[in-house]
Amino acid sequence: MGCAGIPEIDLSQWNILKSLNGQRYPYNGMIELTDRCNLNCVHCYINQAPASRGALANEMPTEQVKHVLDQIAEAGTLFLTITGGEPLLRKDFSEIYLYAKRKGFIITLFTNATMVTPEIAEMLAEWKPLSVEVSLYGATQETYEGVTRVPGSYARFKRGVRLLMERSIPVSLKSVLLTENHHELAAMQALTEELGTSYRYDGVIWPRLDGSLEPFKYQLPVEVLTAIDSRQPERGEERKKLAALHEGVIVRQDYIYNCGAGLTSYHINSAGKMCICSMARRPAFDLNEMPFMEAWEKIGDLRKLKRQKNTKCRTCEIGAYCVQCTGWSQLVHGDDETPVEFICELAHAFASQH
Repeated sequence: MGCAGIPEIDLSQWNILKSLNGQRYPYNGMIELTDRCNLNCVHCYINQAPASRGALANEMPTEQVKHVLDQIAEAGTLFLTITGGEPLLRKDFSEIYLYAKRKGFIITLFTNATMVTPEIAEMLAEWKPLSVEVSLYGATQETYEGVTRVPGSYARFKRGVRLLMERSIPVSLKSVLLTENHHELAAMQALTEELGTSYRYDGVIWPRLDGSLEPFKYQLPVEVLTAIDSRQPERGEERKKLAALHEGVIVRQDYIYNCGAGLTSYHINSAGKMCICSMARRPAFDLNEMPFMEAWEKIGDLRKLKRQKNTKCRTCEIGAYCVQCTGWSQLVHGDDETPVEFICELAHAFASQH
């Protein structure tokens, strides 16, 4: 394929956030190439069938994706996450990926790895991403395919990861812990140690973007999640450090958005609509109708929105333990502020451990 001609960059030498001095700057973007996925995971918040006509009709065509990439590169975006659905389902995936690399983006690729071929692995080896993050649904075929509901997917997952790692492509594995797979957490951790990759997990399930609460059937109870975390001391330590940074601060007192969404990051869906993050998708600004920088400024206006509802979040002193956010409120309650009770209970449970 020839020399990629892209020099190695030691990211440990960078301190981009410090140099921004708190200013808004769109240096970190995420783009969904498709809502479609070749798997049918029980908990997934987005996946559409591989041949879904509706999803296909909504997807940006190749040239439109490139036009968006041109704009975000010009705006100064450096880090780009390419995701889906399963982005490798797109026949033009390699063309889009190479175009993004040539624009200079430092790319993280989210994939389930089941569609990795020797050709794709070779391309990624020559034009290396910062990381390929691969979803791990179980340590055994029975559990993995109980989640994906696709026979043969476990073998294809293992083959895909092997193809990547044989070419020294940086791979990390991640899991969502469910009622269906949490009993294999230790085995999944052992598998990643055996492979020599990093690993992380999360135990909180999101509702589907179409409003369905079906994924909640697979949500682990609060007491199970806290019991699991009690056996992972490093996670508790990270929470304690975060809480110490916000000690005495009510983090959700004034503004609807209190995270980094829209400050240094943004999200673009498969139809070309840009929103403040991957979960808070309202409002969305159509990049087919306005330039990127206009949409970026509109997202900046969202960060100025102040809270209107008198919810318990406004007086809660353990906000640093909590993942409550506008995305949760939108998906479960249809507004920007109403807290989701399960998330609240989980935060109090974690705080009580410390």
